[in-house]
Amino acid sequence: MSNKVNVTIDGKDYQFDTGMTIYDAAKSLGVEIPTLCHNEKISHYGSCWVCTVEQKSGRGGMVPSCSTKLENGMVVELENEKVRASRKAALDLLLSDHFGDCYAPCNQKGCPANINIQGFLFLEARGLYKEAATLIREKAPFPNVLGRVCPRPCEDVCRRQKVDKPILIGIQKRYISEMEEKEGGPFLPKTPQKSSGKKVTIIGAGPAGLSAAYYLRLQGHEVTIYERHPKHGGMLRYGIPYYRLPEKVMDLEGDAIINQLDVTIHYNTEVGKDVDFEKIIQDSDAILLAVGASKASYMNIEGEDLPGVFSGIDLLEKLAKYEPVSIGRRVVVAGGGSTAMDAARASVRLGAKATIVYRRTEKEMPAHHAEVRDAYDEGVDIQVLTNPIKIEKSGNGLKIICVKMELSEPDESGRRRPVAVEGSEFAIEADSIIMAIGQKTDFSFVKNKAVNKWGLFDTKGNSYQTVADPRIFVAGDCYKGPDLAVRAVADARKAAQSINQFLNGEEVVGEKIRFSSYPGDLDTLPAEMFESFKPGTRKEIDLLPVEKRLGNFEEVECSFTRDEMTNEANRCLECGCNVVDICSLKKHSQKYQADQNLYVGARRTYKTDYSHEKIRMETHKCINCNACVRACDEVKKCHILGDAGRGFSTRITPMMNIPLGETHCDGCEECVNVCPTAGVRIDRDIYLTNTCE
Repeated sequence: MSNKVNVTIDGKDYQFDTGMTIYDAAKSLGVEIPTLCHNEKISHYGSCWVCTVEQKSGRGGMVPSCSTKLENGMVVELENEKVRASRKAALDLLLSDHFGDCYAPCNQKGCPANINIQGFLFLEARGLYKEAATLIREKAPFPNVLGRVCPRPCEDVCRRQKVDKPILIGIQKRYISEMEEKEGGPFLPKTPQKSSGKKVTIIGAGPAGLSAAYYLRLQGHEVTIYERHPKHGGMLRYGIPYYRLPEKVMDLEGDAIINQLDVTIHYNTEVGKDVDFEKIIQDSDAILLAVGASKASYMNIEGEDLPGVFSGIDLLEKLAKYEPVSIGRRVVVAGGGSTAMDAARASVRLGAKATIVYRRTEKEMPAHHAEVRDAYDEGVDIQVLTNPIKIEKSGNGLKIICVKMELSEPDESGRRRPVAVEGSEFAIEADSIIMAIGQKTDFSFVKNKAVNKWGLFDTKGNSYQTVADPRIFVAGDCYKGPDLAVRAVADARKAAQSINQFLNGEEVVGEKIRFSSYPGDLDTLPAEMFESFKPGTRKEIDLLPVEKRLGNFEEVECSFTRDEMTNEANRCLECGCNVVDICSLKKHSQKYQADQNLYVGARRTYKTDYSHEKIRMETHKCINCNACVRACDEVKKCHILGDAGRGFSTRITPMMNIPLGETHCDGCEECVNVCPTAGVRIDRDIYLTNTCE
């Protein structure tokens, strides 16, 4: 009897040893078939059906490759449309019963830059500040800056608020950076020793321009930046007062990128005036437009051109450059965004009485609630439902004619439309009137390149590559208009990825959307997820006393002690999966674009067993592949784990359903080594200790 079988795989004939499975045969040919339940250490099980292939011979159909043995004359296709659909269906079904986060909601839903917040809090709590800062820079190279100016949308989705209050996340980045600085930082990664030979020119050295330079240099490309101001920072430096973002902080992190990564930068150089944009195109392999929205918008009302009327951006830029500013004793600011708040608060520091007029209510103000609170604290008079309609000269300087408003139906932005109240006109006397109703980018230097009706370039999908010219990319305010600094940084990282693809001759698709399992929003999560956590106290940010803010631009937000920050970091619930980077379920779901919500129905709920000193069981992530049971039985020869229940209610538990810590489990890790989803894992602190050693 022959010990060989003849098999046709993907149209080619082969001979294999009798007894081999399709999976083993494919592996010998260098073909990787996805699987979750299969492991060479343990017996075949064939439960996940992710490893299916199509058997074209005999009765035919889809078969699990890991448990189907080769037969003489068998014809198999390892990858085709049916196979991909079958694998996706298997993954869809498994995910429909999978209750776990690949990434914490603060990272996944809250942070525009997708910074690994859970990860850096974990490292910070253990005093690993350099490592924490390095982790932040994987997604955003300005931890110190963002720790001060980011409005912290991550805190809005923090699940800690189901226990007490959200974790104080934003300022942790600042603290980590300050501690890294004490160790001699910032410590940036090294650029590749070999250059790509490609040259990228960036217009603008703001958060988008510097961030893109950071990631492009780490990819080995030569980077040159043109900046019209005498210093880098863009709208971070020239649009945010020093009481929110001290000059030395911007200097520290910007200089680190430029000097450590060898970025060429030309200051006091305005493109279109000092250097021709067409010449830049000729001398570059790719160009990134990263100029900030520094051109003020106006209301187009009568009197806006009178002396004493100017923009909030102009005021803030003069202050950043230490230029003399004369605003008088009475200032009216029109607007409700961050620039309006900063202009009013800066005016107070210059000795003026400031009044803000805003046409909607405080609830609709674009400014962060903390900025509005601080403005009130510093004596700014905020008059809502008030809209300027005209500016006139008066005997004492200027007066701004306003009308009271009321809210009607929502407009295209989703906010209720303000409508003037008939006969409600009134005047406010002022020495200066500051318009802070919005900003836009100025692309006048880009000749013969059409912009759309919003004054921006049309781009190809989410690639940041312009339709007008494939060599030109946009990021930050140039992408979708004025926005948060953290979003400008995120745009820059993604644009740099697209530029890298373009320079390498690849299809420009930008940064791939990562698969992420997500069990639900705050109001849908079961209460048992939070029962084991004891309520604590959130450490609020200490602010410089109001009386000490007048007449100076000293930073308002105070720093913290090490104990305070460690305690705050330890409040993290660690919602995201700790071993997401090696999760086979995530890997295959990403490849086959599986959909967690395709099948709707009952789903297992949150259940953990942390009773063992080393091994952690998180049954809500389990897919019942039984790999851990088989490893314990077959490799370790211990009968510790087993199945409880039947059908869809089956759950893997320690025998007799007792806590794992009460069994004779010695923590050998065999179950961990075969688990494809982190349903069984090592305690993270133990893992960290072993890694560091």
